[in-house]
Amino acid sequence: MSKGIAKKIALILALALTFAVFATGCGQKQTEPSPAPGGETKTFKIGVNTWGSGVPLLDAFGDKAEYTTKLFGNTTMRASDDFTAEKETANVQSFCAAGVDGIVLAAAAVTNLLQMGDICKTAKVPFVLATFIGEKPDRDKLIENNPYYVGCIDLDMVRDGREIAQMALADGCKTAVIIGGNIGDNNMDQRSQGFREAFEAGGGKVLHEARCTDASECPTKAEDMLSAYKDVDCLYAMVGDYIPGSLSAIDKLGLKGKIKVYMSCIDKTSAEYIKEGIIQAGNDGIVLPALIAPTLLQNYLDGHPILDENGKPPHLQVHPFKVDKDNVDDYMKIFTTDGVQPLTDDMLKNLCYRYNPDVTYKDFTELLEGVTLDDLLNAHGLK
Repeated sequence: MSKGIAKKIALILALALTFAVFATGCGQKQTEPSPAPGGETKTFKIGVNTWGSGVPLLDAFGDKAEYTTKLFGNTTMRASDDFTAEKETANVQSFCAAGVDGIVLAAAAVTNLLQMGDICKTAKVPFVLATFIGEKPDRDKLIENNPYYVGCIDLDMVRDGREIAQMALADGCKTAVIIGGNIGDNNMDQRSQGFREAFEAGGGKVLHEARCTDASECPTKAEDMLSAYKDVDCLYAMVGDYIPGSLSAIDKLGLKGKIKVYMSCIDKTSAEYIKEGIIQAGNDGIVLPALIAPTLLQNYLDGHPILDENGKPPHLQVHPFKVDKDNVDDYMKIFTTDGVQPLTDDMLKNLCYRYNPDVTYKDFTELLEGVTLDDLLNAHGLK
């Protein structure tokens, strides 16, 4: 080889090496998920927010998201939004400033979703929406304009309310009252919509609906509502937080045994009430989105984003399932027992590329559309 050719080759190699070093050093985060083979053990730091702390269900959402995130070997940074949009936005800013690799975001304030998305986009931090997923027009904008939006998962709230109405109608109820959280809370509004549509379509009538800023208002608002409608057939509490206050009002007014009580978002306390026959029946599944959402984020971070049939970040939905006196004991084995998660570790890992290189969008939809309480019990070896 001539000396001239050798010099040219050496120069080309030097330039290539310089470019590679320069490219590697540019930017703190990549604009696209980095490829990772199945079995990759890289760990990430993940931000997890909750709308507030001290409310059992909201705390459970954070606990579930952290559980799955840590199951995959990651670390978490958790923060409470203290029930304000301002704090929610500030928490996202803090996560990004702290250098998190991704965020499991409960966008409960709704109106600031695009603002939080812009913060993540600027910081190049991917995020997945869990349980509280904002409005569809805003999510559509994220899909089109934000490459760091991974997707979302929630419970089908309209179906939740609709199925409760069908339970009440099947039990002979003709009139109903409703109690729940603030108007403007998407989850409450959608449950109310589903209940009203189904109950009225079945010949029933909703006499009144009371909304509370928080659970502390429930005893008074429930008592005022039931005082005006003492002959109502049933009460629908749209979340477990409003069960104690509603039952207190029923007892105070001497209506125990005269009004059937139904609910969504069963918790440990209300499950006991179902077991005792104080609550007729309810729907649950609300914690599953927080448990599953980190798998979408993990797949993105491992270089295998899950996309829907149109090649877009998916909107996944969990279907609610009925809990009554016939299955409440089984329900409590996996939903209210300390140290037990509703989905097994193997089920969660099967949704991740690092453990299952063949995972696709179809695996998610098949699980979410077909899973029943019996399926979960079988997975735990309890059925």
